Amino acid sequence: MKDGARASTKRKAANERHPLVMAFGLYLKEVRKARNISQAELSFDSGTDRTYISLLERGLSAPSLLVIHELSKALGMTMAELIAGFEAYVTKESERRPPQPIPTTEPPRRANEAALAYEGKERPQGSRRSPLR
Repeated sequence: MKDGARASTKRKAANERHPLVMAFGLYLKEVRKARNISQAELSFDSGTDRTYISLLERGLSAPSLLVIHELSKALGMTMAELIAGFEAYVTKESERRPPQPIPTTEPPRRANEAALAYEGKERPQGSRRSPLR
């Protein structure tokens, strides 16, 4: 980074998080608390970082299959049990937030100015430089 400037990290607002990720996080947190396990203990047992467990529970990160496998072992469950329990939360979460509408029309694309400059004319050969420079 230039001049010691820090990269700005954007936080996802609650309405920008995917419902599946949010549902998994809610279920993971409930299971962890029901077993009376702290985030630190779960992270140690699953081989992940404590902050990653926090990100999962808040719906800021989506777990991979490998992470789901490790979490299920650490919670004393099978992957099937973890996913089956999570599925109940998917319906609750999707009922709470309606799906976003899919745009029917695409915004118009900007025309390539270089292509417009040579419309009807032959483009000069041998030049690698862009006409926009």
